Amino acid sequence: MSRFSAEVRSLLIEQDAIRVGHGATQKRLAYEWAPDAALAALAAAPDGGVQRGSRWDVLFADAVVRYLIVQWPPGLRGGAEREAFLALRFREVHGVGAPEWRIVVERGATDFPVIACAVPAAHVEAVAAWGSEHRLRFGSVTGEFLDAYNRARPELESPFGALAVQREGRVTLGFWRDAQWQSLRSQPLGPAGDTSLGLYLESQSLRSGVPGEAGVLYCIGEGPRVPAGWRKVALHAGGWEG
Repeated sequence: MSRFSAEVRSLLIEQDAIRVGHGATQKRLAYEWAPDAALAALAAAPDGGVQRGSRWDVLFADAVVRYLIVQWPPGLRGGAEREAFLALRFREVHGVGAPEWRIVVERGATDFPVIACAVPAAHVEAVAAWGSEHRLRFGSVTGEFLDAYNRARPELESPFGALAVQREGRVTLGFWRDAQWQSLRSQPLGPAGDTSLGLYLESQSLRSGVPGEAGVLYCIGEGPRVPAGWRKVALHAGGWEG
């Protein structure tokens, strides 16, 4: 591959492995704590595609990421106060924070709810060091759900609905009303996962919707059951398949 190639390769970082490619050509390299050694092995592989100037999109699997819907309270001044508020919320909800975790949120959006995510600092630092060592160019570096949402966004036409992303026994479910995020939940599917997520979606619908109004559940993968009156729409937005 020429270092001037326009091809963009995708790297998925899971809890215990990294993945590159799809189907029969997929390469999976396991790791135990942080992906440093797996990334080094990928770079050393003749068919790994890691060449100077090559372009990469990096996805952190939803099992690795912690998500929050953030509604900025009035009166916050400047980035420092917003960072402090985010740190407090992630500690309250997920029990994570600096220096072990890096928190990222959409910049410039303060008047409506946005999605923030926290990623283990060791994973972020490993990817940064790998990119610097091999002089790689990074495009998108984000969580799996956010990547799926950005790809599927043109198809999410209902102002009252939800997006479910299911892969390898985990479902991440984001719910919106009037085209604004209301809640987001990520959990293993498990024996009762479908039921609990269905009840969660139903409760969110009752709390945020207009009585009798039906929403649309857009699904990448199977997704949970839908509340009465809701419609389920299967999306084929590419991405990773487990």
